[in-house]
Amino acid sequence: MEIKILDRYVIRKFFSLFFMSMLTFLVIFQIVDIIEKIDKFLRAKMGLVDVLWFYYYQFPWFISIALPMSLLLASVFTIGIMGKSNELGAIKSSGISLYRISLPLLLIGFLLSIASFFFDDAVVIPATRKRVEIEQNQMKRRRKVRKTVYTNIMFQDSPTRNVVISRFDTRRNIGTTVTIQQIQDNVLLERIDARKIEWRPEKNAWLLRDFKIRDFSKNGTERVSDTIKDSLLTLNLRPEDVTKTSLDPETMRYRELAEFIRRLQESGNDPRKWEVNLHYKIAFSFTNFIVILFGLPLAAVKERKGISFGAGMSLLVIFIYYGFIKFGQVMGYKGILSPLLSVWIGNIVFLLCGAYLLYKIRQ
Repeated sequence: MEIKILDRYVIRKFFSLFFMSMLTFLVIFQIVDIIEKIDKFLRAKMGLVDVLWFYYYQFPWFISIALPMSLLLASVFTIGIMGKSNELGAIKSSGISLYRISLPLLLIGFLLSIASFFFDDAVVIPATRKRVEIEQNQMKRRRKVRKTVYTNIMFQDSPTRNVVISRFDTRRNIGTTVTIQQIQDNVLLERIDARKIEWRPEKNAWLLRDFKIRDFSKNGTERVSDTIKDSLLTLNLRPEDVTKTSLDPETMRYRELAEFIRRLQESGNDPRKWEVNLHYKIAFSFTNFIVILFGLPLAAVKERKGISFGAGMSLLVIFIYYGFIKFGQVMGYKGILSPLLSVWIGNIVFLLCGAYLLYKIRQ
């Protein structure tokens, strides 16, 4: 009964500090963003309603980035304040360890890590798409830079034909490293691999350059043609469709990205970069658990160092952690590490370090 009362006390104190921190960060983010964008809103002559819709769709993203920092400060100040008021010492003297005090907070961090993944996937990403639409439609006149090169285009040309273009230049309407696959009943029947594809408006067709045709029989045998220099091919894909079909992994939901990777694999293209982003969506959500794991022992340092030391060190650790995660992501892109390991190696290292720090201050 006493332990349950203590759990409720710690959780109540933690959440009061958490909501205060979250509110503070959200207000700061909102004010800074308004100051930064107010001139852009005025130049685009956006009305008040459009601006409000813009921030309505951006607000979930603010919540997502404020969540780890709020949890960090809440965990640091919860244990730090209890230590300053001698509550922590009294609890320890009654035979309850810091491990037991930390257990409900670690459980909260774990559950919020799972919840943040679904929140980002179901709320943040769809809202971000809506915000981008407002930027493109309402703030277009302020844009000076126009994107002309698109990479990794995936287009379903017909129910049985997929087109994959590694790189497409909209200025010249030329694509490089092209794969066209013919599929029937989930079975690959034919695949065309071309070095280059060029749009020919006078023919209303695409010119394939330096390509081979691979035919696959039902028994699994493959027949490869000799290299064909040039040939015209009619597709439903048009150059203006490229900007609509180019995909950004960061704005794709988990299922969409997984399906995109599957289609890349079926077409024989390298999906490594997208696999890194797929695993990253899960790995990065566990930031919420890791910041609490680090915040607890750093807040329970010797009293002469104070709460400010724990808070400062925790913020330093979280920035190092973010850097480590991004570094691992780059290693995955380059193929130095496997996609799964590249995004999880930071979590593994910091989980071990956090557990070690918690072990060291057990007394």
